[in-house]
Amino acid sequence: MLSFEGAQTLGDAAIVEKLASLPLDGLRHQVATKDAQPCEGGILINVTGQLLAGGESNPQFFCQTFLLKPEGGSYYVQNDIFRLVYGL
Repeated sequence: MLSFEGAQTLGDAAIVEKLASLPLDGLRHQVATKDAQPCEGGILINVTGQLLAGGESNPQFFCQTFLLKPEGGSYYVQNDIFRLVYGL
């Protein structure tokens, strides 16, 4: 499941479609913090930082939390929550 700015998307095809629809060209990011913990056989990761869209001069703060689960010698993203942080 993907939660992006409060909108939930479920299923591989729907998540790929949602990600493809986002205006990501020219987007730069700077990671400020990253934390990880073991969680139910996987890894829970929280990342904070700033995004800067092409042509913009003011960065936007963000927070993203996702759960990685092992599968076949690798990991996949089972859950992903992304939020822009306003008012900082």
